[in-house]
Amino acid sequence: MKLSLRAKFLLLSAFVQALVVALLIGNSLRLMTNAVSRNADRVAHEYAVNLNLTLTPYASSGRLPELRTYWSEMLSDPRDSFLRYIVILDAAGETILEAGERPAFMPESLRQAQLGGVRTAVDGNLLHAQAPLLLKENQVGTLHFGLSTMDLVAARDDVLRQGGLIALLGFALALLLFFLLTRGVGLRLRELARHSEKLAEGQFSQLPEGGGDELEVVTHSLNLMSAALRDRIAQLEQSQRRLRESEERFRTLFDMTPLPLTVSDQEGHIIGANQAVVRTFGIPLHELIGKRSDEVQFWAHPGERQRVWDKFAQHGVVRGALADVTLPGQQPGQVAIWSSSLMLDGRRAIIWAILDLTQEMNAKRELRELNDALETRVRERSAALEQANRDLSSALETLQRTQHDLIASEKMASLGSLVAGIAHELNTPIGNSLLASTALTDRVDEFKQTVADGSIRRSTLTHHLDEVQMACGLISNSLQKAADLIASFKQIAVDQTNDQRRHFRLQSVALDTVATYTPRLRRSAIQMQVEVSAELELDSYPGSLYQVFNNLINNALLHAFEGRNRGSLWLSALALPGEQIEIVFRDDGVGMSDEVKRHIFDPFFTTKMGNGGTGLGMNIVYNIVTGVMGGRITIDSTLGAGTTVRMVIPTSSPQRDN
Repeated sequence: MKLSLRAKFLLLSAFVQALVVALLIGNSLRLMTNAVSRNADRVAHEYAVNLNLTLTPYASSGRLPELRTYWSEMLSDPRDSFLRYIVILDAAGETILEAGERPAFMPESLRQAQLGGVRTAVDGNLLHAQAPLLLKENQVGTLHFGLSTMDLVAARDDVLRQGGLIALLGFALALLLFFLLTRGVGLRLRELARHSEKLAEGQFSQLPEGGGDELEVVTHSLNLMSAALRDRIAQLEQSQRRLRESEERFRTLFDMTPLPLTVSDQEGHIIGANQAVVRTFGIPLHELIGKRSDEVQFWAHPGERQRVWDKFAQHGVVRGALADVTLPGQQPGQVAIWSSSLMLDGRRAIIWAILDLTQEMNAKRELRELNDALETRVRERSAALEQANRDLSSALETLQRTQHDLIASEKMASLGSLVAGIAHELNTPIGNSLLASTALTDRVDEFKQTVADGSIRRSTLTHHLDEVQMACGLISNSLQKAADLIASFKQIAVDQTNDQRRHFRLQSVALDTVATYTPRLRRSAIQMQVEVSAELELDSYPGSLYQVFNNLINNALLHAFEGRNRGSLWLSALALPGEQIEIVFRDDGVGMSDEVKRHIFDPFFTTKMGNGGTGLGMNIVYNIVTGVMGGRITIDSTLGAGTTVRMVIPTSSPQRDN
């Protein structure tokens, strides 16, 4: 029979309390007995003293028998006194006086008469006492008397009964309190047990904490354990879910991978294989599982498997070992094999990866054959290619010469246009000079005739001098204008044909260029303004800068004012930080589209092909600004809003090779 912990506690408590009560009652009984004995001895001594005082006068005179009747009557009623009997013996032990109910047997300790004090002995409810008594003639006799102890025993028993009852009540109350205590503890323990069962079932509830005792500590610990278990189980469930997902992914990847994979034990028996093995080698899975690879039609030669396993046994791994196998249809094939060890269900296993190289090897063989054929064809083509390269080199040299000639032609065309303009511009001042000189010659001839006739007058001389002075002034002004034009043309022609680096003022180059274009500008009703400071100096190539200005003005005259009978050009320059100069050339012409603007600097690009445009003007401008002068150039243009060309060049151009 199994007892609960509570029952065991109750039985143990009852036993302990019963033992304590028994000890208390036994100790009380001992104490009461000792108290009764001491009290009886004290009473016996008092009685012995009183009796000695009473009987000594009679005993010393020999008259003790006279008291027989008195004592008999006094002892006849037990309620009158505690004394139950009295016996006086002489020195020989003979009875002198006897009253009351003398016991048949005296206690052994009181049978022999002995000198000394009072001696007592308890026998049942009777206290026997012995005391010496002085008799006549100074003999010492013995006084025996008995005292009733029933009242003392009754008082003792009453005290014992009351103590026992109190002890029993205390025992019962203690059992009741312990029962109630263990009942509360039992309820809390049962609640803990139910909570533990719920924990075992996966229900992680929290118990209320209270009581301030050890069970509260246990409850708190159990709640902490419940929370920790809940978190841990949640983590384990998540880990298991991830593990299942990982296993599913691995199984899916294992089955779906195009590379044939097998798993075997240490003896080579196949445990698993993927679908790629079936597709590649045509062996059903049920024929592979549980067998070794040499037990199915796989290896081309029996020694191939042993050779691969020898490598695995030697190195513990196989990395790209080539082996001959049999493919479906008894076709020979070649594979590369890799291996890796892993733990599977607590046992070591081997995963084998098999890469079919049959197509690659066939392709390599065909490639070698093709390479041999190609080498022959390459040798045949190399000779033809070398000849083609020689032809291309010759064509490239011709093209480069043609390009150089075109650029030179463009420069010469610009110079020719400049010569034509200068010639036309020189025609007026030279014609005026010729006319004035001819008229002056006629006037001189007339004056000579007048002088020869002798009819000269002062007024005639004065008029002749005025005409001569006017003709000389006209001739001088016209020739000076022609000389300026020729000087500008000469400087431009020299700089363009022999472009040497030198220091020059930007303003003079701009004004000289504009001066050469004045006739064309005037004929086209184009106004041009030059805003260049005289302090701006350059250490550069003036011929190249003349070429830039010529091409910009020519390009504007050719394209900017098409369909218009007038317009304006502006040429300005200003100094920038870092020893640089910004030159801006703009017009208020028709502008250009984004497509034209994207190709404006491309060589041979022109919108006037066949109508005077070569497509090299702006390309030459770009090459001079960015290459010769080491600057940069940008163009802003919008259809109907004119065009602005911005050039930023250093005050000192980079050196170039001659």
